[in-house]
Amino acid sequence: MAKLTKLNGRYNKRLTRSCASRSQIVVPRFYLLSDPIRLPDPGLLLDQLPRGACVILRHRDPSVLNTLARRIIPQAHRLGLSVLLSEHVRLALKTGADGVHVSQKSTQRQHMRITVAKPGFIVTAAAHDRRALWRAGEAGADAILLSPVFPTASHPGAQALGLLRFMALARLSPLPIIALGGVRFANARRINISAVHGFAAIESWHT
Repeated sequence: MAKLTKLNGRYNKRLTRSCASRSQIVVPRFYLLSDPIRLPDPGLLLDQLPRGACVILRHRDPSVLNTLARRIIPQAHRLGLSVLLSEHVRLALKTGADGVHVSQKSTQRQHMRITVAKPGFIVTAAAHDRRALWRAGEAGADAILLSPVFPTASHPGAQALGLLRFMALARLSPLPIIALGGVRFANARRINISAVHGFAAIESWHT
């Protein structure tokens, strides 16, 4: 079991969030993100995730995403995990995924709003600044992946939010916040529990 899942006990009482416009959406606390370069196939790591965790498949090529989703989703569901597809709502519904994850660029589109009739369909959104937090809410997100908290290999040389700015933004958020970006067990413990709902990572699940 990855070290990051040791944080499970701190969040046992924070499993379900209700959204004003959606009834009883269960927002996962732990997320594994695929990456076209660093982790193109997350299948071998699924059994390291705690039950109730979520896998976000992030591939821009719809055909690659479709192939991966059809293989990963059944395996994930057997392990009690949910799966979100990046950007593609129709493909998510077609493959039996549990929801979608949308980029900050997508949420900034004028009048962008995701509405899906499927019960329990989860929508997460990426945000890197204060304005994006509110746009994510307007776009219909149930939770926000706020990043990068710490320096990350995903964006080498990019400036991280840093712990203080991250927590300040998290407390302003209208939605549950998931910490992303350089998150590992050691530094995740530095994040105030009152500021976040959960954690997301790529490499931390297999280090």
